[in-house]
Amino acid sequence: MKIAIAQINPKVGDISGNFSLIERFARRAQAAGADLAVFPELAVTGYPPLDLLERKNFIDDNLRALGRLAALKLKTALAVGYVDRNPARKGKPLHNAVALIDGGKVAARRFKSLLPTYDIFDEARYFEPASENSPIRFRDETIGLTVCEDIWAGTSLLPSRLLYRNDPMETLRAGKASIVINVSASPFYRGKGALRRGILAALARRTRAHIVYANQAGANDELIFDGNSFALAPGGWVAAHARSFGEDLVLTDTEARRPLPAAPEPDVTEEIRDALTLGIRDYFEKQGFSKALLGLSGGIDSAVVAALAAGALGPENVTGVLMPSEYTSARSVSDALDLAARLGISTKTIPIKGIYGSFRKALGGGSEGVSLAMQNLQARARGTLLMGLANANGWLNLVTGNKSEIAVGYCTLYGDTAGALAPIADLFKTEVYRLAVVLNAGERVIPASIIRRPPTAELKPGQKDQDDLPPYPVLDGILRLYLEENRTPAEITGRGFDAALVRAILRRVELNEYKRKQLPIALKVTEKSFGYGRRMPIVKALDFVS
Repeated sequence: MKIAIAQINPKVGDISGNFSLIERFARRAQAAGADLAVFPELAVTGYPPLDLLERKNFIDDNLRALGRLAALKLKTALAVGYVDRNPARKGKPLHNAVALIDGGKVAARRFKSLLPTYDIFDEARYFEPASENSPIRFRDETIGLTVCEDIWAGTSLLPSRLLYRNDPMETLRAGKASIVINVSASPFYRGKGALRRGILAALARRTRAHIVYANQAGANDELIFDGNSFALAPGGWVAAHARSFGEDLVLTDTEARRPLPAAPEPDVTEEIRDALTLGIRDYFEKQGFSKALLGLSGGIDSAVVAALAAGALGPENVTGVLMPSEYTSARSVSDALDLAARLGISTKTIPIKGIYGSFRKALGGGSEGVSLAMQNLQARARGTLLMGLANANGWLNLVTGNKSEIAVGYCTLYGDTAGALAPIADLFKTEVYRLAVVLNAGERVIPASIIRRPPTAELKPGQKDQDDLPPYPVLDGILRLYLEENRTPAEITGRGFDAALVRAILRRVELNEYKRKQLPIALKVTEKSFGYGRRMPIVKALDFVS
């Protein structure tokens, strides 16, 4: 059987646009001689539709689109993800479904059995799980239709190997399914592509079945979908593989007897660069925006965000805004201008000395020192200017904070945190430096002076980040263990970190939860990012916070 994997980039809620996209790829698959074309999970509605699922007209439109796909009467059958209604009187009103469209009609429907409720997922809020999933006879083959999570039960991809009570793959195996189709919308995090292939290769060998995995590509809000769809033979070898971070159509033939040549595993930081570039591009294009601006400080964070934005949107669509104060060094200004020239982005310079002075006078700030409140005023003056420029010109402001700063609250609400999207907010500071090296590969776009310079906010004379924080390799080591691995203070100290420092850092993490609740969305590239996948109370009692 010839099967086409249609790796598309649907837009959430754009049912008419998604229909046209599916039709276009379906006709390409037909022209290529495919017997079956497989599309991602919820391809008709886009993923994740969230509370749009509570709107009756949204569900109706999605079902009409499915009917229109059947009415095309293509020679190539389609396996398409959509939302179906639950006809039973009990349970949630909807199913996360996949339809097999063949011969001008919906020949079969199968519903998702395993509904994830961890990390960013909350599917049990909307969907009723399937009570069974039996194989289907299709063109002299016995096939299984599964939706995303259904193929991962009992594997190391899930948070717990005993997360679910049943395993749909075992049902299909007992029913002697020779081909297992999986329609998926699996969000990216670093290293996930190789992990998926390894797990499903073992599953193919164990079940002696062909596995066709069709994943969504593109980005919706903070979630990035890497594509990386593939087909596996019963021996576990790769028979077809789609590209990363973009739409693709690839064919596989279950009669093929030779694996594809082994491709080298991608560099993790290069994957992150490609993911963030896609995340920025789709966030703008899917909302009808084309122009971005950001504060250009001469530091590493704004340099990396500027380089990513120029790559995603084109340098002609990016403006860097320099907002020097009396504490801004000449080196910062020259580095920022050098960066902009290398990237080909435009710049604006708006000094804030007068604005800051007016704020300070209005608040009765004295001439002695620069208090934390006065430092925050400078950041808020800059945030106000950036948002004013964005509003006046129809641009979107990119926030340049990183995960290390956000974790410990080393940022200013309504200042450097004001904006629409935070591209590097899921990267620790040490990872930002590694990304800068990758961005400089081939052509140095980020000046070496920016990379070598000790980080500084320049909100008071002689300021360095290390005045308030431990060295970033130490800080990031503690934060990674606590935030991404859920290690206890004792376990972190056991890794060689100073106990008092660990307690101080974790205290800052917990006390600054209120800030993170008010930040713009952060593009997710790790398993545990700040965002709606992290559900922490603001008001709480922890022994190391008191």
